[in-house]
Order: sequence, then structure tokens, then C-alpha cells
Amino acid sequence: MPSDERTRDALAAVTAARDDYRSALVGTADQLRGLLLAQGGEPGAGLDRAAAELGNFGAGHIDVERFASLVASDEVLDEASRGHLARAVETLESLAAAGDDVFVAQVPAGGDLSETVARALGEAGRAYGAARTAELARTGRFKADEHGRWIDHFPPAQWSRIEREIAPPLVVSLRGEDFRAGGLADFLDGTQKIVLIVEGKSPPAALVRCLTPGVHVLQTDDPATLARIGDTEGPAIAALVPSDAARFEHRPGSDGSPRLRLTVEMVPEEDPKRSLGRISAFQQAEELRLLRVLTGATRSVGAAGDGAAGADAAPATDADVLAAWILGQGGDGAA
Repeated sequence: MPSDERTRDALAAVTAARDDYRSALVGTADQLRGLLLAQGGEPGAGLDRAAAELGNFGAGHIDVERFASLVASDEVLDEASRGHLARAVETLESLAAAGDDVFVAQVPAGGDLSETVARALGEAGRAYGAARTAELARTGRFKADEHGRWIDHFPPAQWSRIEREIAPPLVVSLRGEDFRAGGLADFLDGTQKIVLIVEGKSPPAALVRCLTPGVHVLQTDDPATLARIGDTEGPAIAALVPSDAARFEHRPGSDGSPRLRLTVEMVPEEDPKRSLGRISAFQQAEELRLLRVLTGATRSVGAAGDGAAGADAAPATDADVLAAWILGQGGDGAA
């Protein structure tokens, strides 16, 4: 399947998350634009004048109560504050105009996946930086040396809990030799959704490094299954991989249990024998071994020799996993 078609499928899978982010983006831009319109006249006249200038379109898009709280009747901002507000509005409008480009990234050949994700989310996060800039400017608390960069780049590490609840989803295309997923766990918070589209040969079980009880993890070769992560309330990550890579899914439970609820469709029988780019055969084999430990699979999985582990493997507790993993390191250990 062509990469652009798979990108469309991935974007469709995170439609709800895209809509939530865009709604916040457009709504905030409308409110700040109204605040700018309310400035520059006699005290007390700004709100009425803004309503008249915004017309029916503005009335249909702006939360009137929220707008009223932003514009006090006697509030007149100085020129510098209005400049910061104008820049915030420009930032929000440019992100809205970018459309789906905000949600798509490409790892350059030989590049770092985690750095690409951080950079792309920091770009989308400029919306939050702009909103914060506007609020600080409106209340006279903006400090250029401390807050001036928020509009240029606002990384996930600086997002608030509320901002993480409307996290912009991200679809990332990359080559298999750049599929190093360990660092992605740092981004899986709030409602963050990440979909990876892997081109060419892939490490067999790279996404196993993202498995934690509260994160939805899906590694698949079927684009139609990507829609499952869009239904998840919390963070989720999916990878669209070649058919010879492992296929598995972990869905968090609703009871807060620390158990992993792992379903495995296929585990490759053979360990990798060669490096894939900068990913050594040992690292690839360790990821595959961890998947086998988590599912209780052995090196010879599947009675028919087809590489299939139990479709509904029994959940493994943290203690079970750690014990099996430690024993595995002290046993034949060779990859």
C-alpha cells in the first residue's frame, strides 16, 4: 500500500483527536481576535464594538461568557501587550491554516525517531504557548526573556494536564532501520496518539518497549485496525509494520489493574541475525524475547510452527514479567 494512502488511513484513525485539537485552536484564536478588536477605544465600549465588528459569524463561534471574562469593561492594554496578543493570534491562525500538516512528520534517513516526534509535537504545541502568551500579556505578566520562545516552540514537557488532554495526534513515517521506539514512552501521556508508518524491513518487535499497563499499544500490518487506538481515552501508540514483523496489541483495562492485557497474533520464530541500520541483531532479539516472555511463548511458538502465540494470552503481572526476564538473562541469554 502506498505511503500516502497509509498516511490517510492513519490520520483517519485519529480523527477525534484531530478534531479536539482543532476545536481548541480555532476557538482560542477567535477569542483572542475578539480581544484585539475590543482594544483601542473608550473604556467600556470595547466589548460592544467587538460584537458589532465580529457580526453573526463571530457570535456563532465565540463563547460569549468566556469572551466577557477576557475583556474587562475598563481594560485597555498597552502597545506591547497588544503586540504579543497579535503574534499569538497569528500563530494560532497559521497552525489552523496548516491543516493536517500539523499532524504529520517524517524521520529523515538515519534520523532519530524521538527527536522527530519531540520537534513535531513542539511545533503543534505552539498553540498552547500562544494561548499562554496571550493570557500573560493580557494580565501584564509577560516576560520576554522567560516566555518569549513559547510561540516558536512549546514541547510536551511544558504542557499542562489540561493541554495533554487535547494533545495533537501525530503520524510519523520512517524507515525500519530508524525504528528505535524506546524514547517514545516519554510522550505517551494524557490523550496523546502516535501512529508510526514503517517503510521497508522492520525490527520484529520494536514497539514492545512502549508496553505499560495504561498505554494502548498496537503493532500491526493491517491499516484497518489502526482505528482501535482512536477509541482509546488515554495515550496510545500504533505502528504499521511489514507482515513478517510481530503483530500484537495491549489494551488498558478499565479497572486500574497493573496487569498487561496482551493479545498476540504473530511472533516470528527466528531471531534476527543481522543489524538493521544502527539497531543491532542483539537489540532486535531482546525486544523479541521480551514479547515472548510477556506472552509465555517459547522459542518454538505455535503448535503448527506458524509463529502464532495464543490469541488471548493470559495477563502477566509485573512480578511474573520481571522474574521470567531475569531468569532468561541468566539462562541461555544468547541472541
